[in-house]
Amino acid sequence: MDSKRRAESWKKNRRALAYSTVGTPDYIAPEVFLQTGYGPACDWWSLGVIMYEMLIGYPPFCSENPQDTYRKVMNWRETLVFPAEVPISEEAKDTIIKFCCEAERRLGSQKGLEDLKIIPFFRGVDWEHIRERPAAIPVDVRSIDDTSNFDDFPDVKLEIRKYFYICLTS
Repeated sequence: MDSKRRAESWKKNRRALAYSTVGTPDYIAPEVFLQTGYGPACDWWSLGVIMYEMLIGYPPFCSENPQDTYRKVMNWRETLVFPAEVPISEEAKDTIIKFCCEAERRLGSQKGLEDLKIIPFFRGVDWEHIRERPAAIPVDVRSIDDTSNFDDFPDVKLEIRKYFYICLTS
């Protein structure tokens, strides 16, 4: 069986819903935490969280510990707020809200990428040629272990807080 047929067989036979909880709490959709099963819509939620973080500077449900992050995600109707001191366009806010909402109403959950193509925030994106665009910041990588594109940091003793350990193991 060739790889194309194997992929088609896998797609046909896989479960429609997943039940595992994996990922960083800040980016996990509420339905994942409920452990009642979730589908691809949870990825669109995560995209909304990433969009928020890129525009605002930190994730929308950021907290000191994973339990508080979980509570904020589960209460997203009250906790998804846009700080006045970081102005972003109404189109950006509207798009984030359409990603971070109920799974069945979530942007992308009906027609996938086609849903995004009609959103005002993405107006001007050349969807037909998006993969042909050059990188916004070209990176010259000379070898697999080349770190020359990263800033140098002085050698300091790092203390890994319990919070990060919990995030990595939960």
